[in-house]
Amino acid sequence: MSDFEIMFALFSLLIGLAMAELLTGLARAWRIKRGAIDKGEAAIKVGWLVPLFGFVLLSELTRFWITAYSLREYLVFDYFHLLAMAAIIGGYFIISTFVFPDEPSKWPDFDDYFLRTNRTVVGGMIVVNLTIMLYAALLVASGAPWEETPVARSWISMVAAASYLPALAALWFARSKRTNLFVLILIVMLNLTLAIGSGQR
Repeated sequence: MSDFEIMFALFSLLIGLAMAELLTGLARAWRIKRGAIDKGEAAIKVGWLVPLFGFVLLSELTRFWITAYSLREYLVFDYFHLLAMAAIIGGYFIISTFVFPDEPSKWPDFDDYFLRTNRTVVGGMIVVNLTIMLYAALLVASGAPWEETPVARSWISMVAAASYLPALAALWFARSKRTNLFVLILIVMLNLTLAIGSGQR
């Protein structure tokens, strides 16, 4: 097995668990919205903020995996690289557990839950993204070609990537439900733009 295969055999489990956590939350929110739940959760208002938040983090996890795969030849199986990957993927897993409430029946309005916990998740996302940027910069400095990363494949993806951290900062400072909804939609659009731009050659 290559160094990349050994590392990803270890960390794919955490990535999968983080994605499963988010998908389970999205599925439960949909079931609540459709009325396919027990009577104790019948009066819950799901809204848009929490599901959009879950979609944003799910998109980030997918983008991270694609970026890591594009740089697979330059990932070294040593203690430093394992710690870096553990910090990034572990961080994603931890914050993914905050996106949806563990006991929905205690939160009649998911928007209230979002406003209570969103700074924890957004702060974690900012830290993880800065860690990824630092780690990617170290890889590029050690010989990994920048042009092979998905972000560098088109000017569209580069503009979207450059706008991503400011958008997360705006989400951190947003207070009202309407402002949070606007910023979340903007971040979803940035993620879709990154997906389209990174597909270009």
